[in-house]
Amino acid sequence: MSAEARLQAFLGGLDPAKLAALARRYERLARQDGAYVTLADGVTLAIPPVLTPFVQLRADREALSHDSHALVSMLSRAARAVLLSPATEVHQLLLGPLSDYEREAMQRTHADAEQLATVRVDFLVGTDGLARALEVNATIPAMQGYSDAIAAAFLRALGEARGLGPATIEAAIADNGRNTDDLLHSLLAKHARATGRKLDGRRRSIAIVARRGDSQSGELDHYVRRWRALGHEVVRVTPDQITRGPNGVIAGGVTPDLMYRHIFLRRIEPSSELGQLLLEPTVHRIWNPPASHLELKGMLGILSAAGTDDAEAARLGFSDEERATLVRRLPWTRLLVRGATRGPGGEPIDDLFAFTRTHQRALVVKRSWDYGGRGVFLGAELEDQSSQARLRELTGATGDVGWLQLIEYIERSGEGWVVQALVDVRPQELLRVDDTGPQLRTLFRDLSSFTSLGDDTEMSGGAVRASAGRIVNIQGGGGLAPLLRDEALARLLDAT
Repeated sequence: MSAEARLQAFLGGLDPAKLAALARRYERLARQDGAYVTLADGVTLAIPPVLTPFVQLRADREALSHDSHALVSMLSRAARAVLLSPATEVHQLLLGPLSDYEREAMQRTHADAEQLATVRVDFLVGTDGLARALEVNATIPAMQGYSDAIAAAFLRALGEARGLGPATIEAAIADNGRNTDDLLHSLLAKHARATGRKLDGRRRSIAIVARRGDSQSGELDHYVRRWRALGHEVVRVTPDQITRGPNGVIAGGVTPDLMYRHIFLRRIEPSSELGQLLLEPTVHRIWNPPASHLELKGMLGILSAAGTDDAEAARLGFSDEERATLVRRLPWTRLLVRGATRGPGGEPIDDLFAFTRTHQRALVVKRSWDYGGRGVFLGAELEDQSSQARLRELTGATGDVGWLQLIEYIERSGEGWVVQALVDVRPQELLRVDDTGPQLRTLFRDLSSFTSLGDDTEMSGGAVRASAGRIVNIQGGGGLAPLLRDEALARLLDAT
């Protein structure tokens, strides 16, 4: 019997009172370790933990890690080609929505952006069992700390419920790996590369730069605690606490060896000290450097087309193996522009807009430059109240907005949008812990994988979010589920 099946048998065999006690302990431990968000008024709100874990086999984890790194590498090369072609329609469509400062940063630092300490690739696992990438986050690829807090809390609560001692439980948590440790190692590797020094394990001073009142304060504080426990000097600072001194950057009174940026470019005043430092990020040891161009959904459209277009693949320098990764891991995605292309099944399409108008139920349209699911519209769910509210906000309409109206709006707007094949996923009955204890909820799950770019720092961790809707949002009636390595869970279940 698999470790996952054994776990479900154990949980299913608990009487309601013991299961509720395990769930309360799990929720309390996760929150203590940082699994909460901070609202605008300073109030903290726990991220609901899901009691049904996502268990990964070693082979699946290694395959996803390999393909995530390959996708980000190809994305970087495709983005470089767009950046260096300012006269093209694609350049204007994709980079036009960025601010003047963001565009300047992209042009001046795109070579720096080929060295990223951390990138998160978000996947949906379809009914065919294959994980397909929908989005890439390169500025604030959050959830390393959140996912570590959730996984450790689950394993600790489970071990305690089984009567295991602290040493056994801590060993299982270590076996499961820590995304926070991977992030630290990658930051130190970038520092070593930039300074020409060896990665020697010495104590370093690290400044985490985030905006005041950052909603992800729980995760940021998790980093501080963990990295300090590993022997480093760590401070959290806001942009207004950064100045230049005679010996380099001063952050919160400290001259750090390196800085970890956890703030979007659009939230930084261009004339501020931080704004100017980010125009030379490697010189000032700031990771991640500006990388907004890698987060544009239109870039995934370019990658998807290169998977089946020989000429485009040759122009971007993609190997046959890389193209196979694109076909395997990306749903059919195209930058939504007028003209001919190949469809999801390889069929010729004379005009992409005409095709999009007539295939509503099978397609999703997404604004290339947007966050939080605001510019994502599923043709199959366009009538939903949440979709209609976002459509009215987008278009200015006073009544319901239909698919044809949306496509007409996109065609008129001149903005960058993509059209994508809908990934066939099914919701699952998952145990989510809330104020009333563990309750079965019908939820969708996604799967994120963390990687890096440049020095091939090995990462194999990830995170799992759950949400009531297909557009996964942990604050939209969902939560975070533990991502567990099969061998770590098996070791905990085997222990006596």
